[in-house]
Amino acid sequence: MRTPASGRQQALKRKRVVTSCSECYRRKQRCDRKSPCNNCLARNIPNKCIFNTLLPSPPATEQQLPGPTAQAGPSTAHSVESEGENTQEAVDLGYSLVSGSNAFVALQEALGNEEFQEVSTSYNDAPQFTSSKRNIDSFIAKLPPRTVIEALIRLFFDEVNSHYFILEHFYFNDLFSRWPPQEGIDPVKYLNSVQLSTELRYFPSVLFQIIALSLQFLPPDWDVLFGTSYELATSRTYSDLGDELLYLLGRPGLAITAVQADFLRSSWLKNCGRAVEAWHTIGHAIRQAQELGLHRQKDVYQSNKSNIEETLNAFWYEQNKKRLWINLFVWDGYVAMILGRPRMIHMDDCDTTPPIDCSIPGDPSTAVPMTVRLEDSPNISTASAPLFRYALACKVHEMRAVKADRPRPKDYSVVQKLHNDIISLVETLPAFLRQKSPDTTWDQDHPYLPQLREELQVMANLFLMTLHRPHIISNLESRKAALQASLETLGCQLISFSHAKQHQYHLFGLAFYTIEASLLISIIMILFPPQNYEIKQKVSHSLQQAIESLSEMRPFNPMAASGLDIIQHCYQRIKTTIESPSSVSDARTAAYETPVNIFNSLMGDLNQEDLFQPLSSQAASSQPNLTSEQASSMSFASTFPDSFNQTYWLDQLSVIDPFISDQDSGNLWENFLFDS
Repeated sequence: MRTPASGRQQALKRKRVVTSCSECYRRKQRCDRKSPCNNCLARNIPNKCIFNTLLPSPPATEQQLPGPTAQAGPSTAHSVESEGENTQEAVDLGYSLVSGSNAFVALQEALGNEEFQEVSTSYNDAPQFTSSKRNIDSFIAKLPPRTVIEALIRLFFDEVNSHYFILEHFYFNDLFSRWPPQEGIDPVKYLNSVQLSTELRYFPSVLFQIIALSLQFLPPDWDVLFGTSYELATSRTYSDLGDELLYLLGRPGLAITAVQADFLRSSWLKNCGRAVEAWHTIGHAIRQAQELGLHRQKDVYQSNKSNIEETLNAFWYEQNKKRLWINLFVWDGYVAMILGRPRMIHMDDCDTTPPIDCSIPGDPSTAVPMTVRLEDSPNISTASAPLFRYALACKVHEMRAVKADRPRPKDYSVVQKLHNDIISLVETLPAFLRQKSPDTTWDQDHPYLPQLREELQVMANLFLMTLHRPHIISNLESRKAALQASLETLGCQLISFSHAKQHQYHLFGLAFYTIEASLLISIIMILFPPQNYEIKQKVSHSLQQAIESLSEMRPFNPMAASGLDIIQHCYQRIKTTIESPSSVSDARTAAYETPVNIFNSLMGDLNQEDLFQPLSSQAASSQPNLTSEQASSMSFASTFPDSFNQTYWLDQLSVIDPFISDQDSGNLWENFLFDS
């Protein structure tokens, strides 16, 4: 028996170049070295026939396509998967797969695949987890019939994906077309009869999460089963099945679909108020994306060996991956900002450029990428909203770097600079996404646009509220900015709520942003109450509308339930200042009633109150219009810790710096503009 040491010596002595394709090498068959070779053609897998996947950079004489690009499209996706499989040993040892990033991968480039595998296998003693095929088959068998899945997919793209832009239609449909294509075919038998690509192997986890999110937003009058005898499980059941299947298949999974499955799971958790779990799950997605090198720039070249259709497919597939990456980047930055957690992505590690601002074409093999002026575009771009969110998330990194969101910055000008940067970003939004004076030409074709406009404005305001919250006592300018952003947010949320239907009340932002803005307005009103009765009434009216919206969402949204009580408590404190038109604030009548003393007193009251009452099944039964799915979601909401409970909202207030550098509240309300 050959020892590992002797194996290494023999491997290092051999310098023979591997000339067979990866499949022939794996199966130990003689390869005729054609592309595709005779064996791969006979087995009907020409896309898996690849030679020496880690190639040096192309010469300067080759033509490079404009813009950020990739190495694989739908027609060449199997090549990328094979590359990941060939370098699995590097992953097992913890090394990055990115070319030139470490000595281990450089060794593969120097030795070639055959010698590299022998060397790495002898060193790699990491235990491998091999899942039971029987277990995986039992999970796949729990998927609904194809007709039901298709109906839920349509609902997902209409109700959910339009908010998050997680999946691109074209690339999802390309995978779904390779799923058992006909009704009545057993998916387990079908999948066992074909050789699955890496992307397709993880695809069932994506389907489970799509079903879960669709059921989370299922309209009460929507017949998903179309008269079939099939009985659907709950949203929670399908999401848990998808997560468990992903674990059985192996995490990290070297596939875009594995990243998407975790991303979708995170979305589902966030809508349930389980934000800490969502943060951990999005971490899985980010780490898998980094394993795939989505954070690194890749270029596609038109070489002599490839035709233009293959090159265009490769370019657009890279655009698809870039869109997934910036979505992960946004979630990482904003969830970290919301929860006060560290970011998993650091900009210094990323050199990929953002995707181009256009829609993915229906046939990538025929669409030449080019810069399109917005005024000349025949349609809206599905990348515009994600790119705006990405720009905001970059500012989150900048805010953290200069510590502008912490009390007593050394130079307050950094706060003002970031504020101005956000205002400038909002002003550069395309007309169809502007919240003020928008171009509504496309609203009929894209019903999600009105809510999307409000949501983008609210995300910008959320940044401003986070930026200025610590300084609302110590700085008048921050007080004004925080108040303005909060009131604008409540206005946007009121419009969004008016567009939302009852089955959409689960949506994370619908409750969260309302509570965030209401709480900040309440604190400013309590600490610096206006003396003008009309202003008091306008602010009070905004808060009352927010309370009414949260009250309607309370049976469906655990965040609405936890935030409502604390806002109502603050509102009772505010009401004492608006009971009479002739009354003036008593906050300045006593010397000891400074904003700091009032703030400390309020925090003491809130900490002593048991404000949060979990939803019970009795509350669900009191709602006559609830579907069984919605009632079920309420019943399990109380069995999991709600991340946005009383403690969370009080922690949001604890970042406020009680230090006073000015107490001029008169200028705060003077000439303050309210949206009509």
